Amino acid sequence: MHEDNGLMQHLSSWSEELLLRGLSQFTIRDIELLEQCASAAQRLQMQFLHELVTSVIESGRRVALGEGEEERLLDQYCRLSQYVQLNANVQA
Repeated sequence: MHEDNGLMQHLSSWSEELLLRGLSQFTIRDIELLEQCASAAQRLQMQFLHELVTSVIESGRRVALGEGEEERLLDQYCRLSQYVQLNANVQA
């Protein structure tokens, strides 16, 4: 259970940082961090979270490589952030 909370806290911190930087500042470093989170979610059998993180990775990779689609990244980012925030509210 502690590992679940740690993963959620890590994602929460990352989403707050990205919010401050702006989606146009999404980098390969973000992708690497999210890939670690996706692996952890899969290991913890958190399938929906894994899907959310993977969708952010896919959209973010396009933005980081200059292929645009910032609107899609925004949508995926918001879905992930909302899920993490809801989870934090349930835990409190």
